[in-house]
Amino acid sequence: MSELFDDYDAIDTDIGLDEEGKKVASDQAEWFKMGSKGQIFRMAFAYFHPIDHNMVAKKVAAAKEAGQTVSLEKKREIGKKVLERLAEQSGKKVEQLTLIDRLDLSEVKFKQFRAHYAQGLGFVHSRLGLDGVEADAVWKRLEEPKNYFTTLVLIYPANARGDFRAEDMSKLAEVRLIPWRMSRGLFMSIWKHNAGLQSNGLSIASQDFKAECVDPAYQKIDISLAGPAIWQRDPAYKRAILEKAVGMYDKLDPFRTMTTDQLRAKLGLGSTAMADASMTPGNFSTSNYADVLSEVEDI
Repeated sequence: MSELFDDYDAIDTDIGLDEEGKKVASDQAEWFKMGSKGQIFRMAFAYFHPIDHNMVAKKVAAAKEAGQTVSLEKKREIGKKVLERLAEQSGKKVEQLTLIDRLDLSEVKFKQFRAHYAQGLGFVHSRLGLDGVEADAVWKRLEEPKNYFTTLVLIYPANARGDFRAEDMSKLAEVRLIPWRMSRGLFMSIWKHNAGLQSNGLSIASQDFKAECVDPAYQKIDISLAGPAIWQRDPAYKRAILEKAVGMYDKLDPFRTMTTDQLRAKLGLGSTAMADASMTPGNFSTSNYADVLSEVEDI
């Protein structure tokens, strides 16, 4: 999985319109979902970036704040220095560092997406504002896009109260790693917990937490802290978990990717020229919209 982080300008969420792209868009991988009110899970976050990437990101953010930019050459220079220090601390050569060695376990990461939902299409990555005014008129046929966040979590084989006792340590082989898609509201709840921990010199990256279902229909979930992360206690076990986790880092995009032309065709708008005459919302009724989507066959 190290190719995901080979360069500092890489965009690892992109896919093409080839067979691999279709495979990703059609992936029916399991995603974390709570099924009943009052259900409780004990969990921990398992999605991290390499420490060199985190440092580059911090430098880029600081430069942006100052109205400056950081060249790709400078990013590589920063990354190289970070890896050299890490190698020195680890007693290895830089080329001997694996992706697992490079992961920064002090900072949990999330992917962020902006997506529309449409009956018959599901969730689609939004291209609103990216392809020009005419394209925007097509994307506005869908519901307003919302922001979503995804990450990877570890779920313990805890009891119904989310408790995992010391005598249950033999059950650690039963932990599950699963992607989790969440709303902005839940993301902000997690952010606030992390901010509180940071004020005490800690991070939610090193903690377990409990997730309690408030409303399964809307996946409303309350988060509470549950103490130091059990899975990180043993170095060998921690590494084994991370080896599995990085193999899932390219499966954190749950949405469908479409071009504007593909969406236009799915909505029955024909070519760009034909669609121009009917771009005003009044020319495409809700009933017509439902009829078109009812005939859409998922890829």
